[in-house]
Amino acid sequence: MFGHSQRLIKIFSLILLLMVFYALARAEFLIWNWNLFHSKSVSDILWAFFVGMRFDLSAAFCGVAPLLLLSFFPWPTRWNSAWEKVTWALFCVINGPFLILNLVDTEFINFVGRRFTYDTLFIMNEAQGKMLNFAGSYKGLFLVNTLIVALLLTCSWKVMRRPFKSTHWQGSLKAWGAHGLMCFLALVFAVIGIRGGFQRKPINFVNANVFTAPLLNNLVLNSTFTFIKSYGANDIKHEKYFSDKNEMLALLNGSLVGSTLTGHRPGTPPNIVIIMLESFGSEYFGTVDGVSRTPFLDSLMKKSLVFENSYANGRRSIEGIAAIMAGIPALMSEPFISSHFTSNYFLGLGTLLSEKKYSTSFFHGGHNGTMYFDSFMQSAGIEKYYGANEYGNSKDDDGVWGIWDEPFLQWMLTQVNGFKQPFLTSVFTLSSHQPFKIPAQYQDVYKEGELPILKTIAYTDMSLQKFFTEAEKQPWFKNTLFIVTADHTSLHYRPEYTNEVGDYKVPIFFYHPSFTFPKADTKMVVQHIDILPTILDFLDLPQKEENYLGSSVFVDGDKTAVVYNDGIYQLFAKDFRIRWALGQSDPVMFAIEDRNGERPLTESSDRKELLVRKLKAQIQYFNEGMWDNKLYYPTPGR
Repeated sequence: MFGHSQRLIKIFSLILLLMVFYALARAEFLIWNWNLFHSKSVSDILWAFFVGMRFDLSAAFCGVAPLLLLSFFPWPTRWNSAWEKVTWALFCVINGPFLILNLVDTEFINFVGRRFTYDTLFIMNEAQGKMLNFAGSYKGLFLVNTLIVALLLTCSWKVMRRPFKSTHWQGSLKAWGAHGLMCFLALVFAVIGIRGGFQRKPINFVNANVFTAPLLNNLVLNSTFTFIKSYGANDIKHEKYFSDKNEMLALLNGSLVGSTLTGHRPGTPPNIVIIMLESFGSEYFGTVDGVSRTPFLDSLMKKSLVFENSYANGRRSIEGIAAIMAGIPALMSEPFISSHFTSNYFLGLGTLLSEKKYSTSFFHGGHNGTMYFDSFMQSAGIEKYYGANEYGNSKDDDGVWGIWDEPFLQWMLTQVNGFKQPFLTSVFTLSSHQPFKIPAQYQDVYKEGELPILKTIAYTDMSLQKFFTEAEKQPWFKNTLFIVTADHTSLHYRPEYTNEVGDYKVPIFFYHPSFTFPKADTKMVVQHIDILPTILDFLDLPQKEENYLGSSVFVDGDKTAVVYNDGIYQLFAKDFRIRWALGQSDPVMFAIEDRNGERPLTESSDRKELLVRKLKAQIQYFNEGMWDNKLYYPTPGR
């Protein structure tokens, strides 16, 4: 092997060396924080190390990528000594700080509860002038980490200084061909390594969510990976409108107390079924020009507790799932599920209901890995995920997204019938998604109408009718609370919905075959993030801490919903809405009926002042909750 290609071998040796040191840093992370990990099983810890190798490999390739590119050039062999020194210096400049970052995170994780990200650099401003104090407080850790960094530099120097082997191929066409082939293979391995494998999307924070415990997921990650992945991501600002925490909390929905369910809850713990309908905006329900696309759901709503002013918390499926299953709204540009904040501490429905010994599951006919749903469900405490892989019959695949709704819902029912009660299960339908296909046997049954989506809306409605027809025959049905909503809205065709309010109007209603709901204010503003606290309220499952952004629908009050899109916040109340392009203009108030924003109310009023303060409270609460990893506060009255 000639000298040029031996340089590539040295670069890959450095990658292996980095893998060893990232594993060493992970071991230090584990040992230093053993008081947090001692209750975890040995198998889970070993699995975290194993899965973590995928993230280590991605980080290692990122750390040597510039060196790898430089090694592709056929520098003269007489420059070997200079090349070694320059490459080693660059390796140290790039990877030394990255390793230090991982070692610092050994203790830093206890400050913010998640791995170091680019956004966390703002904390360094708070640490100015305090570095010596930090080093003094952790003398032993500082000494060990200094030795580890020195060991990396020493070992990498030994790798680079290994003598080159001479070869009779030097300068021959065969040598040039071999070098070209090795460069190509090295580039292929680098791309695969940085992407974290052959999957459709490069690995992200959410791929580390292999456990329900955020702490174990942070053990999977390494700080180099989280820093690189978070660099350039859309930031959320450190807005500070309230210095008094209690003043801020008092303006949030979660501060309201007093449930109308008190004394009226079911005697036996009910099963919970959450049905999330793909793209079912409110405008698709009911009769339009004498035609109903949702005859079954319309009939179900007549027997249900339906809220007129119900809103999605986001515009994308990945945002709707986080809001419904974990109570986290989409108040930043990047979805929570795919952001670096997904390693924050949060309480998903599965985690919360495990206290009541509920079996938990999530069904989605999409291909496994779609929008990281399977990974996110694990971190939300959901025990079992059922996707296209589990369904196992590709004949029912629509050729684009996954399994048609009709067969998937029937298959879901066969699985649910075997669940131990009480159970929480949720299903996210699929067929009413672009390109809006339906099975061939229904092409002449469901017509497109004003929009292509309408035929798929009708198809899914029929699929749900068949699901309920069979479910009614099951012994678990009568003791089950059904919650029906949609992940987000879609194409508009009714003028009253073609606006910024209609963009978020989705159905939210509750159906129980044998329980009479207490009286509720059906005109009250409700939203996706209210579903989680409503379930807890229905089950009489009090919490010591809660996310103040959401509130049970059985707790009355002057509630609001806040949404965010492209730098614009909107707050929806029963009577007015606030629109605020933060940093670009002042908040503007409109009557809620003025959906198109044609008549802004410019005069000052106590109502506008209150609603703006409510909006500011939600912005500050959410942003601080993400940044400081503190989305939960003690529950009122506890």
